[in-house]
Amino acid sequence: MKKIVTDIINDKYLKKESLAKIKRHRETIIVSENNIISTWKGMGSALTESAAYNYSLLKRKDKAKFISDYYGKNGLLFDFGRVSIGSNDFSLSSYEYVTDNLDSFCIDRDKEYIIPMLEDIYKVKKISLIASPWTPPRYMKTNYSLILGGKLKKKYYDDYANYLIKFIDTYKTYGFNIDYLTIQNEPRAIQVWESCLFNYRNMKKFINDYLIDKLDNTKILLWDHNREKLDKVVKKLYIESPFIGGLGVHWYTGGYYDKIAKVHEKYPDLFIVNTEMCCGFSQYDEYKWISDAELYLNDILSCMKSGMSAYLDFNILLDYEGGPNHKGNFVKAPSILNKDKSSYIKSPIYYYLYHVSHFIKKGYEIINTISSNTLNIISAKNGKEIVMVILNKTDKNISYEVNTYNKEFIDKIDAHSIITYVI
Repeated sequence: MKKIVTDIINDKYLKKESLAKIKRHRETIIVSENNIISTWKGMGSALTESAAYNYSLLKRKDKAKFISDYYGKNGLLFDFGRVSIGSNDFSLSSYEYVTDNLDSFCIDRDKEYIIPMLEDIYKVKKISLIASPWTPPRYMKTNYSLILGGKLKKKYYDDYANYLIKFIDTYKTYGFNIDYLTIQNEPRAIQVWESCLFNYRNMKKFINDYLIDKLDNTKILLWDHNREKLDKVVKKLYIESPFIGGLGVHWYTGGYYDKIAKVHEKYPDLFIVNTEMCCGFSQYDEYKWISDAELYLNDILSCMKSGMSAYLDFNILLDYEGGPNHKGNFVKAPSILNKDKSSYIKSPIYYYLYHVSHFIKKGYEIINTISSNTLNIISAKNGKEIVMVILNKTDKNISYEVNTYNKEFIDKIDAHSIITYVI
């Protein structure tokens, strides 16, 4: 059995340790190895223009190291990437692929930073891509603006469907298959950056009547917004079709794990993926960022327990100020450029993500784990091997007994740390 510890406060990073020499325990953890929740499909991050621009600033050797840290065999083993169809808040500026008609469609802007980064990733690993528009082209909208919401004019439904297909087909010419498509990022939010409103009825009509028949190898992820009304959202949006690939959700209004579980229980074969998660900006401090790393990992483990099958962070690489962002909406990222932009820093968020993505890999079965609410725990198995990840967000060291189908042991986890067991 292997035990791997990350305890940043005590300067432990993925350190192999032995079991603690203790006799008493506070908690009992039971791994129900025959109770399978779902099959894990992996993790990933958004490859925004801002992230790709930051990546372009790295030296060649640091670029290679960065790609290895995220996609290599000893890195995070990311399986997914999310790209924006047109600009979003994490672009260097607002832009669009067309002017006043589809004949002008051109992705030259993506060719500057995003496509070169994707090409470097694909040299190491071919990942699954999710594409999301933050807004239709301005000429198709009621407010003739890329920002502040507005709506897609009904007379442009067919044009918009063709616009999305043009993006998919164009990326394919560069060797990148768009595996999943969402039709609108955060369809119920009016933002000062790129946004557009889409109600349930119109989303369903657009998908059914204009988009599905145009698709080939790309599947649709429904929703792509927050979780608080997820069970009701799915009831209104669900479409029985081989082109419906799953459900995209965001974290920003809270966990709502009961809503995820309800959807998973009703549609056990529906692929549920967290398409976006990030924390608000604060100046980088290794120890202060531990609380954000805990927030990430707590959400990932809780989503796994609820039936989610994949999880994407937002920006894979930001600068020291949490950008660039053309609307001042700065946030944190797993890796950031140092102050002089000469190299990058792997933040606590990176190391916490490592414990999930490196040890609970694509194809592992997530299995039910019973414990108190003091610790957040998830287990997975691949054949007879069981991997267990335990997060202690509390200020106390906690001892526990673990019972699995082939092993029992007593151990402890220090405050604000993670333990991974490979049993």
